Formats: sequence, C-alpha cells, structure tokens
Amino acid sequence: MKNNIEKTLEEYLEKVKEKLPEWLKEDKDEVKEILAELEDHLRNRAKDFSDINQITEKSMRLAIAHMGSPSSIAREYKQRGTPHVYISKEMWPLYKKILLIVFPILIGITIFSIVFNLLTGNFDDAFNFIGYYTSFSSAFLIISIIFVVLSMEGYFPEDFTSKAEKERRRKEIQDAKEMGLPISPKTGKQMKPFVKPLEKFIGGAFGMLFAIILLIQPVPAIFSLMKFEFQLILLIFGILFLVDAITSFIRGALGNRNISAHQLMQWITIILKLMAFPIFIVLAFNPQIVPIINWSDTELIIMEIPAEFIDSYKISMILIGIVILVSNIANIYEIYKLQKYKID
Repeated sequence: MKNNIEKTLEEYLEKVKEKLPEWLKEDKDEVKEILAELEDHLRNRAKDFSDINQITEKSMRLAIAHMGSPSSIAREYKQRGTPHVYISKEMWPLYKKILLIVFPILIGITIFSIVFNLLTGNFDDAFNFIGYYTSFSSAFLIISIIFVVLSMEGYFPEDFTSKAEKERRRKEIQDAKEMGLPISPKTGKQMKPFVKPLEKFIGGAFGMLFAIILLIQPVPAIFSLMKFEFQLILLIFGILFLVDAITSFIRGALGNRNISAHQLMQWITIILKLMAFPIFIVLAFNPQIVPIINWSDTELIIMEIPAEFIDSYKISMILIGIVILVSNIANIYEIYKLQKYKID
C-alpha cells in the first residue's frame, strides 16, 4: 500500500512540475522548494482525511482531489503579473521597447527599398504600399501576440536576462556610481550610463563613409551622367551625413559626461533632419531630376521616372520626408531624458 501511496504522490507532483511555467522551471531550486511544500501539505491533508490517523491510498487520493488539478496549481504561478490591456504591466515597457526597435528598422528598410528600387527602375516594387502595410501590420500583430502569451504565462522581463547580462547591468550600475551619475527617482538606484561610446564610434564611422561617397561621388561612369541638380542634392545630403557623423564621434568621445554637450548634439541632429525635410519635398515635385539607372548589355543608361509612376513617386518622397521629420520626437525625448542626469 505504501508503494501505491508514494507512486500516486510522485505522479501528481510530476504532473504539477510539467504544468509549471517555463520561467519558473529555469530556477530548479525554486521548483524543488515548491514541490517539497506541496508534498508536505498533501501528506498532512491525507493524514487528516484518514480514519486511522495514517496516510492511506484513499486519503492521499482525496487530498489530491481537494488540492486541485496540476493545471490549476500551475495557473497560480502564471498570474504573478498585473493585468493591463491583455499584456501585463510588468511586460508593457519591454513590449513598447521592442516595438520602438522593430518599427524604426522596418521604416529604414522601407525607405532604403523605395529609394533603391526607384534608382534601379523597379517601380512596381518601389510603390508596393500594400506590401509595406502588410509588413508593418504583421510585425505589430506577431509581437503583440507573443507578448500576450508571455503575459498569460506570467513572464517578467528579468526572466529573459542571463547571468552574464545581469552581471553586465551590475557593472553598469557600478560604473554609474563611479561616474557620479544621479539616483533615479523611480527605482531609487543609480541611473545607468546613457551613452555607449563604442556604438557611437561605429555609427559615426559608417555615417562618415556614406558621407564621403556622396561628397566625392567616386564613380564617374554613374555620377557624371546625373543631372547637376541631383548631384547638388547628393552633395547636400553628404554634408548632412558628415555633420551627423561628427556629432556621433563627439558623443562617443564625451562618454557619459557633459550632459549639456550631449543635448546640444541632439539639437544639431534635429536641425539636420529639419534641413533634410525640404530636400525630399524638392525631390517630390521635381521628378525629372531623379536618375533611373538602367543596366543594358552594352552601356549604362540614365533614364527619367516614367509618367505613370510620378504620383506614386511624389507620395513616397513626401512620406519619407514626413517620417524623418516625425523622428525628431525621439531626439526631443532624449533631450528631456538627459535633463534628469544633470546634477544640481
């Protein structure tokens, strides 16, 4: 009888373990503690249900029945988050962060795709607005579904953090203390460094390379065939990219010091974007100056945008300009966040 009792108990505990959320299973010590407490509770209840004051197979099954199904027990651990529009409040900041990472990347890819397809004469691909809409809506839907499921399973952002990442964050906080960065009013902890110099140097290097290409226009076989107005626009873009690259290098060199200088660099970036906006408007209403590269078998031919694609071209250029203009909101928000780092 004892073997049957232990077998019944072990089978139940094993089913509970299987139903526990994955984030909890990662902590084996915590799982052992939960199962040990559950086992003790079941043994005590089984003893209470027994007529002979000893655990019997019948009393153990009765105790298990009163405890509930493994799924119901596991559900309690999945409900640790605070409900908030299907996504828990704990996961909401990470959800927004992922969207703010994915959508700018999609916007950048879309802009590159439009410009590249325009220059190579692939107008059907360049003006495939249904495809662009499908990409954005699909990305939003997939990310939202993933976070709804994660919230239902009781995940917290820290459940995705590895030991190495936790150690890196601990070091960031330690570095912040050594740099004398202020205490966060929300968390009560030292605020993290707001700039990663290496990333700024790498971004500045790529920006500088692109700026040099636009400024020196190194392939005469292509650039010399373009109209003077378009070459001039490329030079202007080259100057804008050059200034932006320089600001990136300066921010990398400043590191996490001199908050006012970082804010100034952000204002310069805003001005650069404001200067870029009218250029896209000029391009939108002067399609005749935009070259279309046609690679034939014998020679390189520069064409103009066909008349049937002019309207779509104008819409694309205006939309790109608006996206660049609206992206200033992120820079203004960054300036606002940097204000919190100023120590009185």
